[in-house]
Amino acid sequence: MAKVLVVDDDEVICGILRALLESKGHQVIEASSGSSAVDMARSEKPDLIILDMNMPDMTGWETIPVIRSHPDTKNTPIVALTADSTADGHEEAHLAGCDRYVTKPFDDARLFAALDGLL
Repeated sequence: MAKVLVVDDDEVICGILRALLESKGHQVIEASSGSSAVDMARSEKPDLIILDMNMPDMTGWETIPVIRSHPDTKNTPIVALTADSTADGHEEAHLAGCDRYVTKPFDDARLFAALDGLL
C-alpha cells in the first residue's frame, strides 16, 4: 500500500489518522511541524501528505510552497486538513497547491473519499 506522511501538531489527530490509514494497510509516518514535514517529505518520499494548515511553528500554508519547490516532492499529493470549512478556505488551499481538502472534525468516510484517486 502507500506511505502517508501525516503532519499535525495535535497528537490525538495524528493517532486517529494513523489508526484509520493503517486499518487500510497504509504505512504512516508522522511530523508535528511544517519544518519537520519538509525534511521528512524529502527523506522519506511519501506517496501522499496529509497536512494540518494551522500549526504554530510553520503553518501548512508556509509548508506547501517549500514542498512544491523541491524536485523530489513537487508532485506529491497534499491533502489539507483544517477546521476552516468555508468555501474561501477550500479555494485558498487549492490555489496554494493542495489536491484535496478535509475539514475537522472528520470521519473515516470523508477522509477516504478525499484520498480516493490520490493513493
